[in-house]
Amino acid sequence: MKSSIKVDELRQEKDKLEGDRATLNERLQAINAERERIIQQITMIAGALQTLNHFIDKIDPEVDLEDEVDLPPDESHGPGPDEVK
Repeated sequence: MKSSIKVDELRQEKDKLEGDRATLNERLQAINAERERIIQQITMIAGALQTLNHFIDKIDPEVDLEDEVDLPPDESHGPGPDEVK
């Protein structure tokens, strides 16, 4: 006995696969649209953070501990223990 596949069965399988492919393409397009929306949100948040950091630095600048700071002498008090009078 021979087992054979009829052309109609092949066409049905082809139609099923084409439908599956169309569904997957639609899902992929939706995922790509969501990805673009998320990238845009991340970019906006990065901009907002940069703006906030700018304002924070203006209001309360941080001093880099590696930087040398020249302070003018404070003459309102007497000499220290290692200073000559």
